[in-house]
Amino acid sequence: MSRVLYGINPAKEIIRHKPGEVRRLLLRRHKGGELEEIVKMAAENGITIIHHATSQELEKVTGTKKNQSVAVIADDYRYVDLDDIVDPERKGKGHALILVLDGIEDPMNLGSLVRSADAAGAAGLVIPKERAAAVTPAVVKASAGATEVIPITRVTNIARTLEWLKGKGIWVLGIEAGSELDIYSMDLKRDLAVVVGSEGGGIRRIVRERCDFCASIPMAGKIRSLNASVAGAVALFEAVRQNRDRKSGLNGSHKRGY
Repeated sequence: MSRVLYGINPAKEIIRHKPGEVRRLLLRRHKGGELEEIVKMAAENGITIIHHATSQELEKVTGTKKNQSVAVIADDYRYVDLDDIVDPERKGKGHALILVLDGIEDPMNLGSLVRSADAAGAAGLVIPKERAAAVTPAVVKASAGATEVIPITRVTNIARTLEWLKGKGIWVLGIEAGSELDIYSMDLKRDLAVVVGSEGGGIRRIVRERCDFCASIPMAGKIRSLNASVAGAVALFEAVRQNRDRKSGLNGSHKRGY
């Protein structure tokens, strides 16, 4: 089985990080620029199967005109096991940060969240197997190729997964509009899993009940909600900020269930 990636950044990332999975590289004829850079990267990584395609061929292979004149035929995407995200030897390496998505359905939102999680230095993402977006060519493109860098696992049951994470000493924070607590008043200097709910319904009740605490993101505008991908990015980077600035946050007095 194989999959198709398209776009400049996704092509670069899979060539850079997973060259052994590349079966074929297709791109329009080029003179300089980023396409020339991709060809050079491919050669440096031992990728020799390069085909100069027409615009029509690229559109047929990728299913879109917005392919930036490059496509990669690669092995199927490989999800990792949950154990691969939770490092048992993480002590002394800084606090763990994991993003858990409870039913994100929009590929653009999933791609954006993957990109933000990688940028924040998260250990990986957890997504459901059912009723949620999976890693598709559109998600890879929206993530700017971050899907090829950060580990992603798919699980059958998000609620049970949160209980498993808590058993590993990881605290679970649900991001939910309307929560009395806000993320800027909380101590996030800990091993942390950040849960973001679906675009329409937010975090499901059964998942919310497994969170150690829920918090909102304060907003000053008249529209009191954020896109799921934006909310996830804000929460991740607040955790990053607190872990870089030891003077911020509270004194670590939170107890589970707070």
